[in-house]
Amino acid sequence: MSNNDYILNLLNFKDKNIYILQNSIKNKTIKGKNTKIIEGFLSYKPKCCPCCGVINESSSDIIKWGFRKNCKIKIPKISNCNSLLILHKQRFYCKHCNNTFIAETNLIDRNKNISNNSELQIRLELMKKQSEKDIAERVNVSVSKVDHVLNEISKKTVLRHEHLPKQMNWDEFKATNDTKGKMAFIITDNKSGTIFDIQDSRKSIDLNKYFRRYSKNERDKVRLISTDFYTGYIHLAEKLFKNADIVIDRFHIVIQAYNALNTTRVKLCYKSNPNYNKLKTYWKLIVKNENDLSDKKKYSKYFKKDISQKEIVTYLINTNKTLKATYECYQGIINSIKNKDLNKFKNIIYHQDINISDKMQKALKLYRKNIKYIENSFKYIINNGVVEGTNNLIKSIKRVAFGYRKYSHFIARVFLIKGIIKG
Repeated sequence: MSNNDYILNLLNFKDKNIYILQNSIKNKTIKGKNTKIIEGFLSYKPKCCPCCGVINESSSDIIKWGFRKNCKIKIPKISNCNSLLILHKQRFYCKHCNNTFIAETNLIDRNKNISNNSELQIRLELMKKQSEKDIAERVNVSVSKVDHVLNEISKKTVLRHEHLPKQMNWDEFKATNDTKGKMAFIITDNKSGTIFDIQDSRKSIDLNKYFRRYSKNERDKVRLISTDFYTGYIHLAEKLFKNADIVIDRFHIVIQAYNALNTTRVKLCYKSNPNYNKLKTYWKLIVKNENDLSDKKKYSKYFKKDISQKEIVTYLINTNKTLKATYECYQGIINSIKNKDLNKFKNIIYHQDINISDKMQKALKLYRKNIKYIENSFKYIINNGVVEGTNNLIKSIKRVAFGYRKYSHFIARVFLIKGIIKG
């Protein structure tokens, strides 16, 4: 293997018609950054003339006609230094049509100054959680170039599925300002744990149009749909998926009671309350499952003695009858869900204590309204863990990138990072 082949192999250049000049690799400071300059030339015997199509059989057809100099091509970094290839391209002259043309290479597309290897690196970097500015700096290109590559990829983000998942999770997340609605709608396949599709609106009219793309027979194959308490999703599921059982996600059931208890506690956190500091400091113990509270005593500066977690909670809830009733209701709900005791859950929501807070009363009213779907959460294992985890990833992508203006670019990044589409 020649020295030229070794260099081409190290630079990952596949075109064997490129020849690197000896002693041409130099270091130079460009815009304050250390840059490796590599100089070479591109030459070969063309098979035919691209202008008239004549076959090149001898020097009477096509001849070499000097070089096009100083074609500056950005290539991937070498040893973390910016790299620039100065390539002299061979020019050719056709004696039949009197036209000239320039040698071409698969290293770079026509009329570009960024190598295909650098573009590939941009696409690979877009599959990681980082901002476009960071990618541009790492690949040594402009942010607009990264945006241009992402724009090309975003044209492929329209997913077309022949079949619907038999078990679906529905949820929403805040996307960008150019979406149809304020929230985007996400569907995940509960079995595979992957994103099925994302729509730029969660409005019923748009979702109805989307799901009606699938035939009635296909929609009838859906067996389970897990969602939250949003009535729009529930009504849509009942209307379009006749054979599917709608399941209210258990997390959303618990969070209603959790918020009710926490709101009740916060209302008692006023300065004149002698237990203000205790209620503010030990809020985590109040919302904790009572079965997980410790009996081990530790010194507390607020009680000025050794005291256990159970004793702290017992003292705090007994300072207010509304807080105590709401706390007992909350503990009954979370334990009935944990133990899958539907009868206990129903007994709590239908026979409520008159002393519970207004917030907890609203939560119990919501439970009674949707008891049909809550029963399914006791019956089936399905939950929205997959879609909630995906939503956290989406929020992380948006936060790292400092937000997105274009919805298509945002969703393209989500699909790239999740591996749904390839760069």
